[in-house]
Amino acid sequence: MNGLDFKGEAITFKATTAGIIATLSYCIDLMRQREDTWHRRMEKEQERRRRAEDAYKRCMEELKKKAAIGGPDYQEGPHSAINEEEFYDAVESALDRNDKLEEMVLGHYVTSGRSKKSNLWPFHHKSNQITDSVSAMTDAGGLVPYLAELERKVSEHHRLAFQSKDGESDWQLLLEEGEMKVYRREVEEDGIVVDPLKAQNVVKGVTAHEICHYFWDVDIRMEWETTVEIVKLVEKISDDTVVVYQTHKRMWPTMQRDSLFVSSIRQVDTGDDEGPSWVVCNFSVDHPSLPVSNKCVRVKLNIGLVCQTLVTPPADGQPITRDDLSCKIAYAAYVNPGGWVPASVLRTLAKREYPRFLRKFSAYVQGKTKDKPIMF
Repeated sequence: MNGLDFKGEAITFKATTAGIIATLSYCIDLMRQREDTWHRRMEKEQERRRRAEDAYKRCMEELKKKAAIGGPDYQEGPHSAINEEEFYDAVESALDRNDKLEEMVLGHYVTSGRSKKSNLWPFHHKSNQITDSVSAMTDAGGLVPYLAELERKVSEHHRLAFQSKDGESDWQLLLEEGEMKVYRREVEEDGIVVDPLKAQNVVKGVTAHEICHYFWDVDIRMEWETTVEIVKLVEKISDDTVVVYQTHKRMWPTMQRDSLFVSSIRQVDTGDDEGPSWVVCNFSVDHPSLPVSNKCVRVKLNIGLVCQTLVTPPADGQPITRDDLSCKIAYAAYVNPGGWVPASVLRTLAKREYPRFLRKFSAYVQGKTKDKPIMF
């Protein structure tokens, strides 16, 4: 009987054991990989759950806010529960939505080349263009005292229009972009921000008369002024002077605002080699037919737009084209918004909106006049 081959058995056992260990290691690796896979899936699921919970909380907070929008605590007022950051974010969101609407509206009227009313080109400041809501030229509205004030304001706007504000310590340069400069002087009255603003710019391809016409004409104001809800002609004082009432679109959480003002357009002799200027002057008045209502906050304003046409003489006596034209603009605005809008919100919005208004309005007039006869 042969003895056991211990050496062979040991070798076989060692090989078998090594195979078992290798198989177990492979199984352990598979289990570890599967565990890692399940761990990652669990982390992703936890992240999804966290996001869903956060979104649910935000929705609940928004619902609570929306439920309180109609209440006085979540509107503009002396005891508003909205902090300044939330107030600004809400107004900015409303302005962004209005910007998109404005791009659509301006794009339509500029590309169509026509205004809402077919008789708006060529320009004529005649009474048959202003017919609705016009009362007789009497002093029934008590406007005669305002006419002397109008002359004074037109003269003042024209005299101060193109004076440089550089170097004046009380005027801050808000923006300098190409030919455009915007200045602001910080002023508060009874806790309300009423910062006067002055801006200067040069617009190519248009005349002073064209710029001022589009700014003044009530019939076409809704084409470019998309923040206005209603424009009503209250009274016609003369062919170039009217009384206008506007209600402005409400942007939560602000209260709705309206304005009532005299608006006049005229040509003013500059007395120098640059030729005459065109001036539009708007300033607030009172009128018995439109007293202040508790539904709106009445805005007080004094706005002047002064424009001069600059002509580069074409060579060889060729006719003047729009390529030879540019218009120097001076815009001055004093606006008292009333109400209780936070000062930081008003100043931040003014810094954003005034330059944007100048750019948009200038582009609108350029688009409307590019294929039209030049009117000096």
